[in-house]
Amino acid sequence: MMLAACEPSAPPAAGVVAGELVGWSPLPQLAAPRGQHAAALLRDGRVLVVGGVNRLGFVTAAEVFDPAAGTWSSAGSPGIQGNVTAGLVLPSGEVFFHADSGDTALYEPATGAWSAGPAIPGRTLATFTLLRSGQVLIAGGSNEASAVLYDPATDAVTPTGSMEIARRAATAALLRDGRVLVVSGFNSSGSEVPSAALYDPAAGTWTAAAPPLVPRHYATATLLPDGRVLLAGGFSSAGVTNHAELYDPVANTWTATGALSRARNGHSATLLPSGEVLALAGADGARNPVALSERYDPATGTWTATTNLAIPSENHTATLLPTGRVLVAGGFSLSPATTFYERADLYDPGDERWVPAGNLAQGRAPATALLPTGRVLLAGGRGVAGVSSTTEIYTRSSNTWAPAAPLAAARERATLTVLRSGEALIVGGSNGAGPLATAERFDHAADVWQPAGAMTSPRDGHTATLLASGSVLIAGGGDATAELYDPATGTWSNGARMATDRTNHASVRLPDGRVLVVGGEQGGVPLASAELYDPVTNAWSPAASLSQARASFTLVLLPSGGVLAAGGTTLATELASAELYDAVANVWSPAGTLTGPRARHAAVTLPSGIVLVAGGQGPGGAVLATAEIFDPATRRWEPVSGLAAQRLRLGLEVLPSGEVLAVGGQGAGGAWLASAELFEPTGAQPAWRPVVTSTTLTRGCPSAIRGTGLRGISQASYGSTMSSPTNYPVVRLTAAEGGRTWPLASRDGSDTGVTIDVPPDVPPGPYVLTVYANAIPGGAMATVVDNTPPAADDGAVTTPYGVPVEITLGATDVEGDELTLTIVTPPEHGTLGTIESGRVTYSPEPGFVGADTFVFRARDCGLDGNEATIEIAVVDATAPSVTCPADVAVVTDGASASATWPAPTASDDVTTSPAIVSSAEPGSTFPLGTTTVTVTASDGAGNTATCTFDVTVRDDTAPAVTCPADVDAEATGSTGAAVTWPPATADGATLTYSAESGSTFPLGTTTVEATATDAAGNTATCTFDVTVRSARAPSSGCGCGVAGTARGGLEVLLVGLVLGALWSRRRR
Repeated sequence: MMLAACEPSAPPAAGVVAGELVGWSPLPQLAAPRGQHAAALLRDGRVLVVGGVNRLGFVTAAEVFDPAAGTWSSAGSPGIQGNVTAGLVLPSGEVFFHADSGDTALYEPATGAWSAGPAIPGRTLATFTLLRSGQVLIAGGSNEASAVLYDPATDAVTPTGSMEIARRAATAALLRDGRVLVVSGFNSSGSEVPSAALYDPAAGTWTAAAPPLVPRHYATATLLPDGRVLLAGGFSSAGVTNHAELYDPVANTWTATGALSRARNGHSATLLPSGEVLALAGADGARNPVALSERYDPATGTWTATTNLAIPSENHTATLLPTGRVLVAGGFSLSPATTFYERADLYDPGDERWVPAGNLAQGRAPATALLPTGRVLLAGGRGVAGVSSTTEIYTRSSNTWAPAAPLAAARERATLTVLRSGEALIVGGSNGAGPLATAERFDHAADVWQPAGAMTSPRDGHTATLLASGSVLIAGGGDATAELYDPATGTWSNGARMATDRTNHASVRLPDGRVLVVGGEQGGVPLASAELYDPVTNAWSPAASLSQARASFTLVLLPSGGVLAAGGTTLATELASAELYDAVANVWSPAGTLTGPRARHAAVTLPSGIVLVAGGQGPGGAVLATAEIFDPATRRWEPVSGLAAQRLRLGLEVLPSGEVLAVGGQGAGGAWLASAELFEPTGAQPAWRPVVTSTTLTRGCPSAIRGTGLRGISQASYGSTMSSPTNYPVVRLTAAEGGRTWPLASRDGSDTGVTIDVPPDVPPGPYVLTVYANAIPGGAMATVVDNTPPAADDGAVTTPYGVPVEITLGATDVEGDELTLTIVTPPEHGTLGTIESGRVTYSPEPGFVGADTFVFRARDCGLDGNEATIEIAVVDATAPSVTCPADVAVVTDGASASATWPAPTASDDVTTSPAIVSSAEPGSTFPLGTTTVTVTASDGAGNTATCTFDVTVRDDTAPAVTCPADVDAEATGSTGAAVTWPPATADGATLTYSAESGSTFPLGTTTVEATATDAAGNTATCTFDVTVRSARAPSSGCGCGVAGTARGGLEVLLVGLVLGALWSRRRR
């Protein structure tokens, strides 16, 4: 049942004291009681609670819970209010909230800032599902069958396909294939909707799914690891129900499964890392709150009752934390009176377990260290054969141990420190005859130990602390001296002396870089004093003392920066007390009581923030197999599954898988143990774990993590309006040495990748990179490296006058970080466009030719690089335009003549008056014929252009020609005669004839024409005749030649007339 604001309520119920319930732990209360609110697990592990109502009206303030500190704090005001609020963590890391008033808000965890989102009205009791695309599907609500998509990338809301019927208070489950199953709900008439629908994001459409066996609203729908959906409880036509059923997406069928022990609605149902479902609270048919919590086992199809919630409620929120615990916040109850709660509780599933982890070659109490490969190095220690020099390495993937190179010196109680280089440094200890001053370095890649010098004093029972600089501080071990080892030089130097001689004490490096040294013994007397070492000043100063002196205890750093001291001995008495140190306030405060006294145990902080303590020695010298955990959120100690073997002086290492390796030690009766065990904190199946690829991270920079299963196997939540899904990666970075954990902001998460931001205060070195998805851890080793500034490259380009040029800005980064390029000094004679993909366009200003420059810089995620200069040569590469005059022709009667012409012209974009040079100037003398004149124009940049024109000189006087005299010839045959003549004369001209001398001419007269052609092509002609006559008959004695005869006289007269006529025609 849902309530409207301003309904009366009774005062909140009082809380319960720690330890009254097994499985449940009370937390500090919310600042304001509320119900029908939203809760979201932020990607840094905190929980943000927003909205809701209480007896005073709408709750407008938001609160955030920090599990690392176990505290609530204000998160400002989101600016929205309504009866019911829904919330989802977006891929960007921002959180989207919707109030049924239609208002939405976005929260940015990095800054704590709120901003308004788009209005989405008319969606009371809708379902809200984050799709794999990053969009939010909002389906139904109020009296709507429609659905909309909210796209965070564009901040836009767009319609998508509609369901077949209006429904509200339905459930929605994101299936493995990306589809969304929406089940039942109730319609505008208040009746349960007897159907289910499937939304396909790819098509944007709905299709009918098989109807549920029992229609219901205010139910829960939880996706199980095998892909089925568990629908449980709710309000049906018969009232509040305990019915549960399973939907199989492959078969599209519903099957009844075991019923809840209690009928309930308005409850929550969270998928635990073990694969079981926790159903809690809600109300029964009489509106009584249901106190009993119960768990559903998909393997058996049955529910099993767990412990009661001290103050049950309906319409609360339940959020799965990275620790595997469930945070329950707020809610209300209507019986016996309407009451809103500010209560918060934490449920511990208690699914931890120990499993075998192979056997060592020999039993021992060793020194251990996590190598950059993710394997565990075990070195030296004491065994049945005495002090050992042997070493072994554990590989998780094969769950086996293998021998490694032996130490040069056998030693026990030595310190083993992983250096920033990934090498391991073993220092001091005892060889059985006395303390040692020597040290050795292990190169895991080469499997070799090398000498690492010697301290000035032998030490046993000392501490070794890796400093932020990479040096190692060795303190105590019989006296108050301290020494520093510098791995870069391989040398030792004296450090400042402590105020107190100590042995069997503990130390830890604080987040501010100082080293806290606590407790121990002085001459067999336990110490309560503590000291702080400052590496910057090489000085010790007193710190607040423990409330109880202790030696042989454990000291671990918490993610909050606090330091937890647990157990130990004081005057031969084992302690069960624990204390928490606040370095900022320099105070110790009680941190609960262990489940039993113990000393010489081991403790580690998991990336989730939980502290695991295992083994040790109890009262009367009993060797312990018990284990327990400390949760900073509750400040309570709780037992967990015990070790398979009793062991003290054991080794304990957190693995990249999120498991913890316990190895060796001394068992009951003093036996040295060769066995090893793995602590699995969640009960999850190996196949459900996220898989992360080892990587290199740059401090102060974003980095992309790659892997599989990074969004988990389910939303792990209950599918109602107030669902609190956790199907996204929560990332932690834990130092392999020292155990400090950083929560990492992450964004752009998908099944196979997520982008994280590495804080700038993370020192270089090897780390465990852990990804939690649905509280199930998976991880890999990562190497953090220093960020080096990027390098920008000088460059030079040339561009023609007036032509923009695209310039590639060269810059590189050793770590391969994304670079931002900025202009430091702009050009003086041009403009630059926007830098895109490493390129920018330079546009010279009009009229500019010459040299220009600009300066740019590359910046990676945190550092500016050098300034680089780009030199730009704007050149005039365009030839001028030149125009020649038209061709020129002159006439002469001589051998040459002068010619003139109009002046050629030239123009240029840059040079005002280009220079013009001609191969001949006007007025020059040209020979007969055609001469080509070339004109060349040159601009100021040396560009040239040419044109040409022709000057033609012609001679138009015909030559003088004289023909030879007419020629008379006697036929030599019937066809005529071959006739020759002297050549005509023509003053140097070329002669041609209509008939050549020596040609055969016919009888009679033929005129021959002679043509003279001079060099200018002028011509002249003359003619002469060639006469061919018949040959004479021979003399017959007829007296033809006798004068005085009539015939003879006549013939002589005719011949004379003919000759006279021929002579008169000889010249023409």
